[in-house]
Amino acid sequence: MRFFFVFPLIVAFSSVRAAEPVTRTFYVSGIECGSCVYMVQQSVAETKGVQDVTVIQIIDGYANVTFDPAVVSDQQIAQAVREAYPLHGMPYLATLKLSVTDYAAKAAKVEALFAAWKDALKLEVIDKAKGEVLVHFLPLEADKKKAGPQGWRFTQLVEAAKKEGVEFKLEREGE
Repeated sequence: MRFFFVFPLIVAFSSVRAAEPVTRTFYVSGIECGSCVYMVQQSVAETKGVQDVTVIQIIDGYANVTFDPAVVSDQQIAQAVREAYPLHGMPYLATLKLSVTDYAAKAAKVEALFAAWKDALKLEVIDKAKGEVLVHFLPLEADKKKAGPQGWRFTQLVEAAKKEGVEFKLEREGE
């Protein structure tokens, strides 16, 4: 008799799917040596919800991070980069590189979208003609008692942008 009661519960809970992991490329400033790579990689890898991280030091340092967006936000990952022990005196800082389709015609809408998150990030326009922008993350004070993602998420931007007719693409998405 217990089997008939427990079996429907097992079926019900097994049909609840976790969010699909996503991979983002965060550009990281301040990486000067192999030890810097290790410090950033270790800090991000210890972040709850991160499944894989690879930090690379070439002309531009970057980290490919695979994570569960239901557990951790883009800003929390950027904060983990910032919290890595700075070996050369300056903190490591993570940014996202985005391209905006038809930026010249939609610049005001783009700026308005980012104004909503002025306490979480700062937008830097790199090339207006190509629509290239950088997202700089401001420090995040996450509530350690709160479960789930905190701070800004790229998916929030995509959802808000759809309503405004603006399209954002991540540079090197999914590498």
